[in-house]
Amino acid sequence: MMASVVLEIDSDIEEVACKDAFEVELDKQLSAESYPAAQPLEDDAERLPRESLPFPPLPDPASSASGGSAAQLRQTAEREAAAALQENDLQRAVDAYTLAMRTGGATSMMLANRAALLLKQKRPCAAIRDCTAALKISSSFVKAYRIRAIAHRKLGHWLKGHTDIAEAQKLKFDEETGEILTFLAAQCRKVGAKLPTLGASSPSKRQARVAERASAQLDTPSAPPARAVPAQWPVEALKNFDKGQAVLIFGLQNSAHLNGLRGVIERADPRPASKGRWEVELRLEAGKVEIKSLKCENIKTLSKVDRAACKAWAAAEKLHKEQRTRLQDQEEQNKLSRVVEAKMSKYSITSATRQILSKLSPQDALKVLDKVDGTRVTNVNEFVAAQVKLLLDMSDSDDDDDGGGELDAKRPKT
Repeated sequence: MMASVVLEIDSDIEEVACKDAFEVELDKQLSAESYPAAQPLEDDAERLPRESLPFPPLPDPASSASGGSAAQLRQTAEREAAAALQENDLQRAVDAYTLAMRTGGATSMMLANRAALLLKQKRPCAAIRDCTAALKISSSFVKAYRIRAIAHRKLGHWLKGHTDIAEAQKLKFDEETGEILTFLAAQCRKVGAKLPTLGASSPSKRQARVAERASAQLDTPSAPPARAVPAQWPVEALKNFDKGQAVLIFGLQNSAHLNGLRGVIERADPRPASKGRWEVELRLEAGKVEIKSLKCENIKTLSKVDRAACKAWAAAEKLHKEQRTRLQDQEEQNKLSRVVEAKMSKYSITSATRQILSKLSPQDALKVLDKVDGTRVTNVNEFVAAQVKLLLDMSDSDDDDDGGGELDAKRPKT
């Protein structure tokens, strides 16, 4: 089971990490619902049967240290999946996410994206499994709740679907999602299923509280900047934040080296013992980031009316992103090199063939080695050498097309 590990730094700050393994309990999610009412429902054109196909592989979650490379792998998978969808090849799109998760570990976003594709394949049970796994990694991931709710709706799990979509609305209200909630509530009433009573956290009341806080903030003058925060970034105090909100850290006593750092809000710390804390992705040197759990009184937001301060923050963020991109690229190259090395060991690649492979980038070398998996090759080393030569010849041909016509006449024909 995946469990959170909290490292106590001091009274100001906590560090959040996760063990790199988890299991998904599906009995409750996939069990059929029984209702007290005998009233039959009308024909439902969107109902789907339970599929008999096995679930796709479920790799371990990506470690917190590989956040950048995991995001890059997800972006690559999204591009490959989009290309596959244009050709109406759903299975290839699913496989693109599976390969990305096998390489860099599963993330909640990749699992939810694959779940949406599985639902398009009319595989609601597999979609529910992936969404449940995504919520194991991130218990407040709205997209996973929404997709799982739709999958439950396809199976006629009205109460489970209603529970998931209601939770999604609590986390992030959406009008279109509200229509699904209304439909599921009506279905639950038809079969006599007892719906939970909406308390203070229902969407309408929650929105009212947000409106009240917003009004109060407009009437309250901004707090003066803390001494530890650079003077060009005046800030104002807030107790509630939005995901992705730009913030600054100040007032830490035992971790004073973090004062003045920029950060971005991730979410409210979900642990009961950490009420009032927020998980913030801090910007460190050389493009590095680190997630810390901080008290709300140590988090300040930029004042939107101060354009100079906002421009200074944006310029610093742009520089950090450039540094982070370089760092991620290097990490990705290192990871691919390790994968290539593992595959070469698996196929007993000789030193001569390794030398030939070294002429390719790690990405191209991995593509060549991946071809061995799907073919019946009698001599792996000869096959790999031939594939490398083919790629290099193609590269040379591309160079010639860009202006090497005069050289072509001088090359001997083969």
